[in-house]
Amino acid sequence: MDVDTYDALKKISLYLNTKSKKDNGFGKACQILLAITFCRLGFKVENYFSQGVDIDIWNHSQYPNFSVEVKTTIQGTVQLGEKDVEGLKKKEDEGYKTAFAVLLIDSLSGWLIVNAKGIKYGNIPLTRLNNQTRILPDLQKEVNQVFPKVIADYEIEVLRRVSDDILMYLDKNLEKEKRNAALRDEEAEEDEKVDLTKNQFIRSDNGSQFL
Repeated sequence: MDVDTYDALKKISLYLNTKSKKDNGFGKACQILLAITFCRLGFKVENYFSQGVDIDIWNHSQYPNFSVEVKTTIQGTVQLGEKDVEGLKKKEDEGYKTAFAVLLIDSLSGWLIVNAKGIKYGNIPLTRLNNQTRILPDLQKEVNQVFPKVIADYEIEVLRRVSDDILMYLDKNLEKEKRNAALRDEEAEEDEKVDLTKNQFIRSDNGSQFL
């Protein structure tokens, strides 16, 4: 990740965790920011805070439907719980591909997006995930291209808010991003219909010239 994104994430992490050495919302904040990233990439998105998977993404022209478990870490390992694995298995049974998204908070790193099928619960070294058999390279590349812009768009407002309100603020903006994406899709469909009508008219007009 670039330096500005790394610095922004460090600021947000410190701000959210000032009252506790444990995660006090930073992981969930990153989860919502990732959901916004998926939305901007053209997916339909559903973000969850209850037990089970973290994000469902679907209806993309180039990718299958994914159910995503999201984690953040500052170390070279990440903890995947038994309930996380059970949630992913349940989504596989529903027809989703499953993915594991890990954000290593490091200036030389970014989102690691990997195939979650067959992953066992426990403390997993990132080196075990960061290999050609697991990485989803195209999706990972697109996420890491768009995520810094999402952070830049929301950093200042996040740091201005009372820490207890940040997750609600981000969740509301996720819903706003989803509505805006739906409107863009509708506009694109209308443009396609107009273009199709124009092309049909042109073909009809050209054909009439030879009658």
